Amino acid sequence: MNDATSVGAQDAADHRTGIIYALIGTLLFSIKPVLIKLAYAAGGDATAIMSLRAASSLPLYIAILIWLCRNLTERSKVKQFGWQAALVGVLGYYFASLLDILALEYISAQLERLLIFLFPTFVVLISWFFMKEKPQKGTFVSVAVGYVGVALIVVHDFSSFGAQVWLGSVMAIASALVFAVYLVLSKKVIAKLGAQLFTSIGMGSAGVVILAQYQLKDASFSAMSSELLTMGIAIGIFCTVLPSYFVAAAMARLTPSVLSMTSNIGPAVTAMFAIILLDEAFTVWHALGMLLVVYAVVNINRKKG
Repeated sequence: MNDATSVGAQDAADHRTGIIYALIGTLLFSIKPVLIKLAYAAGGDATAIMSLRAASSLPLYIAILIWLCRNLTERSKVKQFGWQAALVGVLGYYFASLLDILALEYISAQLERLLIFLFPTFVVLISWFFMKEKPQKGTFVSVAVGYVGVALIVVHDFSSFGAQVWLGSVMAIASALVFAVYLVLSKKVIAKLGAQLFTSIGMGSAGVVILAQYQLKDASFSAMSSELLTMGIAIGIFCTVLPSYFVAAAMARLTPSVLSMTSNIGPAVTAMFAIILLDEAFTVWHALGMLLVVYAVVNINRKKG
């Protein structure tokens, strides 16, 4: 086997690994809106939910960062590029998360995840216009198929809810746009720091900002119900820490456009848990929409398999 063949095989293996990591991260992130709705039902508000999420995840990010920094090379990277990871992390995991959690106060978990689905298109457009990254052949066809599936469900849900759906939808779309910018910016910072350092610094910085907001709001963990505390901790560990490392590892192996396309499976996962745990409606339009979304992500992953 010559060097070119070896490099090609390694690139293909990295791509497959990146896709697997991205899908695991997407699955865990997709459960988050359902747990947030349960946290709202347990008496939480946006500040309480974000604070519990940060309080349960921040110690882990700090511990991992300290462990990584036992190496002199890693400490040097942190000194040089850590501020960039901190700023990008606050953008993606504070501002985008705040808008997302606020949106879930007004719309269903299924509709929220479908609107967040807009971020792959934002990533493709940002990468195309600002990074001159030409979309791969078939990308827009796959996006279009996914959007048809999304449209079927969105049209149904808009006819079922009141005027507050518009406010929640605008917040969810804004969250998707901010997260798309985060994905594009994070690619270069990850190349400098590595996925684990970037995630530890970025997510840790967002956690610090969230807990500062908690102090300013004069909230109190002791006044929260045990159910709310359980939901908050679950969101912090299983829907924040674990998927953030999986997604960062995927970002180190994939382009932002390819990574964002794997999120197509997210709405179907959220819908399944929303139906089971929240008793949200499920119609033939939801079924058709999810089938199209799943087809889109399978088709995208097959292109470079």
